[in-house]
Amino acid sequence: MKLIAITGGIATGKSVISRYLRSLGYPVIDADVIGHEVLDREDVKAQIIAHFGDVLDLDGNVDRKKLGLIVFSDKDKLRELNEITHQKITDEILNQAKELAIVNDEIFVEAAVLFEMGLDKCVDFVIVADCPDEMRIQRMILRDHLNYQEALKRIHSQMQREEYLKRADLIVDTSGDINRTFDQIFEMLNKKPWCGKI
Repeated sequence: MKLIAITGGIATGKSVISRYLRSLGYPVIDADVIGHEVLDREDVKAQIIAHFGDVLDLDGNVDRKKLGLIVFSDKDKLRELNEITHQKITDEILNQAKELAIVNDEIFVEAAVLFEMGLDKCVDFVIVADCPDEMRIQRMILRDHLNYQEALKRIHSQMQREEYLKRADLIVDTSGDINRTFDQIFEMLNKKPWCGKI
């Protein structure tokens, strides 16, 4: 079984790649979905309230937007949140991968904070989605209804673009139209570069 990561900064097109892979029948584990599930666990919720105060919504779940405003403005707060959640998310990803490996030779995992979690040490191959920062800002303004400064803060809260590129086994340029992105993925699946990687 090969575990193949899809990563990159916020709004670089990771989800577009994941959706295309799923449409072709490949299993993709979404670390963000697992992260949301982890945030809703009672033990984690208690730790979040202890560290960040009342960040719950009316239903008693963690209000991610409220929490995001705190952690994306303060690197120490973001580090605290990561210390609470990252290991739990990693454990669940690896559990799901083991189950999927029973019937799949190749399993993809979409993880924005792959390197920060140390999950890169558990995967066989790293795909980085990439486009210029200005394009990412525009995507966040449209998609997440953030203003320019909020979008910029989110970019600055993550690893720098150059660092992602340096650590990539393969880079997918998502700055063109969607079909160009799909062509790169299709070519990658034909070549299966992870098969030759030891």
